[in-house]
Amino acid sequence: MTISHSRIRTERYLKHLRGKPCLVCGQGGEAHHVTFAEPKAMALKVGDNWCVPLCHPHHMELHAFGDERSWWDLNGIEPLKWAEESWRNFSERDR
Repeated sequence: MTISHSRIRTERYLKHLRGKPCLVCGQGGEAHHVTFAEPKAMALKVGDNWCVPLCHPHHMELHAFGDERSWWDLNGIEPLKWAEESWRNFSERDR
């Protein structure tokens, strides 16, 4: 694990998320970085700890929609809550 400008980078965690159920439909997901989880920084994604699983079609739908907060609200999902719990469970497992 590395921290880039205080943002967590860990391929192990991203790999851990791949195939987890999509938060919308339950199909196998890929890692999506929740864009509003941390303050914007030039050319930096949010940390990998703020990733959630979305299947490819829902991942593309979210990006096409444009307003990420509204998209999550319309789907009745709290991605930050899910991401915090998932990251905590994953990082505690490594202790």
